[in-house]
Amino acid sequence: MRSIKPIYWFWLGWLLLGWYLGHFGSLPKGPESVHQGAQSDRACVAWNYYHESMNFFQPRVSEDRQSDGIAGMEFPAIPYTAALCYKIFGPHEIIYRLILYLLVSLGVFYAWKITGFFIQKSTHRLLVLLGWYCSPILVFYTANFLPDPAAMAFVLISWFHLLRCAYGVEPGKNLRLFALFITLAGLLKVSFLLYLIAGFLLFALWPLFGENQVLQLRLTWRGAVWFILPVIPVGAWYTYANQLTQKTSNMHFLQRSNPAESIGAFFQNSQSALNNWQESLYRPGFIYVFLLFLTFLLLFRMKQALLPGLSAALMLLGFGGIWILFNKQFLYHDYYFILAFPALLFGWIFIQQLFLEHRGIFIGLIPVVVLIAFWIIPFSNAGHAAKMMNRRYQDGDFYHQNAFDGATDLVKHADTLTRIIPDGERVFYAFDVTPNTALYLLKKRGVRISKDFGPEITADILSKSRARYLVLNDSALWFSRYEPVLKTGAKWLYHQDLVWVYRLP
Repeated sequence: MRSIKPIYWFWLGWLLLGWYLGHFGSLPKGPESVHQGAQSDRACVAWNYYHESMNFFQPRVSEDRQSDGIAGMEFPAIPYTAALCYKIFGPHEIIYRLILYLLVSLGVFYAWKITGFFIQKSTHRLLVLLGWYCSPILVFYTANFLPDPAAMAFVLISWFHLLRCAYGVEPGKNLRLFALFITLAGLLKVSFLLYLIAGFLLFALWPLFGENQVLQLRLTWRGAVWFILPVIPVGAWYTYANQLTQKTSNMHFLQRSNPAESIGAFFQNSQSALNNWQESLYRPGFIYVFLLFLTFLLLFRMKQALLPGLSAALMLLGFGGIWILFNKQFLYHDYYFILAFPALLFGWIFIQQLFLEHRGIFIGLIPVVVLIAFWIIPFSNAGHAAKMMNRRYQDGDFYHQNAFDGATDLVKHADTLTRIIPDGERVFYAFDVTPNTALYLLKKRGVRISKDFGPEITADILSKSRARYLVLNDSALWFSRYEPVLKTGAKWLYHQDLVWVYRLP
C-alpha cells in the first residue's frame, strides 16, 4: 500500500484548518473589524488604481484633500496586482483577500519545508506548524488587506533558500533566491529586513561556535554581496516614497520610526502593548511562558541545537531592535507583531529539537511536561484562534471594533447609496476618525472630517473640496454644531439607520 506523501498531508491539513478557523467565510468581506482604517487605506489604493489611474508610481487614497490623494507608501505591489485583477473580474474585495491568502498559504508551506530540515516525523512537523500559526493576529490578517503577512511569507521563503545554502544545496542559486525574496519582504514592509541582517549574522558568526559543527557556514566576499544587494531596491523605493510624501503632504502611511519619548515611557508602552494584545497573540499568558522558557534555553542550551537556536536568537534580537524603534506602534497596532512570527517559528523548532527529536524515552519532569504540552498546546491554540476570529467578525463584540458608528450601515445600504450618488461624484463625509474608511466603503473620493474638527476648519475643507454630496452618521451633531456656521443649504435625499445623504448646492 502506497503511503501518502508528506506534502499532501500539509495541504490537506492547511485547507481543513482554513475551514475551521473561518478563512473562507471572511474572504468576501470588505475592510472590517480591528484596524478597519489601516485595512481601508490599502484597499482604497487598489480601488483608485482601478478607478482613477494605473500609474504604479502614483498610488492614491480616496481622501483627495491634498494632491488628488497621491501618497507615498510601502511598495504597492499587492494593491496593484489586485487592481489588475479588478480590470478583468471587477472590483471585488474577495480578490484582494484571496491574493493575501494565497501568499500566506505559500509562506506557511515554506514554513513546513523549513521544519523538514530539522524534524523527521510529519506528525511533529504538523504540530509545530499548528502551534506556531494559530495566533489570532496571524489568523485574522492572513486573508486581509495589510501587507505584513505577505512580507512574513516572503521571509519564510527566503530563509528556506538560505537553509538550503547552509546545507550546501546549490549554494549560489539559493543565496540569490534568498536575496530575491528578502528584497520582496523588505519592499512590502521595510522592518522585515531584520531577517536579512539575521541571515548575514548567522553566516558571519557561525565559525565562532567551533569547527566541529556539521554545517560549515562561511561568509565569503562573493556571498556577502547577496546580503547587501537587497538594501539597494528597498532603500530606493522608500526614498522615493518619502519624497512623494513630502511633495504631496499626504501623511497617510508611516514612513519613519516611532520610539517612546523616554525610558520610562518605553517600559510603560511595552507593558501596555503586551497586556493589550496578549490574548490576540496566543492564549492569555502563553506568550510570556513561551518567551521566558525559550530565552532560558537559548542562554544555556543553544549549542545542543545550534542552527535553529542561533537563528531564533538572532531573529529575536532583531525584533527587539524594531520593538525599540517602533515602540509606540506596538501599543496601538496588533499587526506589528506579525514581524515576530518567523522568529517564533524557529523558537518552536529549537524547543522540539532539544526535547523531542530522536527521543523514544522521556525521563525527568521538564521533558515529560514538554512532551505533553507539545501535543496539547497546538490544539488549544487552534481553538482559541477560531474563537477570536469569530469575535473579530461578531457585531457588538469588543474585538470587532469598526472605525466609527455607522460603518456597518454603509455596507448594508451600499446598493442604494450607489444609485443615489452617481459614479465620479465627490463626497463630504462626517464623521470618520480615519482618513479613508467611509470613502472606501462608499466607493467614492472626496473628503471627511472627524468629530474633533471644529466648524471653522470644516468650512475651510468644504469650501476647497469638489464634494456635491454630504453623507452623515450623526445628523443631530451636524445640524446643531456645523450647519449653523456653514449654512450649506443641503437638500435631504436619503436616510436609513446611521446614514443620511444630502445634496450640496
